[in-house]
Amino acid sequence: MRHFLDVSGGIPADMPAPAARLVGFLGSIIEWVTSHPLPAVGRTNVRCRRSPGRKPCLTQVRAGLHTDSGQIVWRCPKCDENGVIYGWESTPWDRSPVGDLN
Repeated sequence: MRHFLDVSGGIPADMPAPAARLVGFLGSIIEWVTSHPLPAVGRTNVRCRRSPGRKPCLTQVRAGLHTDSGQIVWRCPKCDENGVIYGWESTPWDRSPVGDLN
């Protein structure tokens, strides 16, 4: 996620809208996972952003932290959209207590 940030650690004002929406989605997942550390993948309050057949999925994604790799994995149980988030530590979305997950 650090590659989305500018040199001051903020989100660039001139970021294209599609990239900004992606950053917002991934950032929401990071915020949820780091605010609710679970030992396994669990349901979040983040809605899926995919629109199969032009109909929004809107299912709550499941996400969790892989403690061995430090990566956050997420998946929509309905449409199977999924991904891995890395480089999230110490970003504006990281809500983990200092020293807990880093």
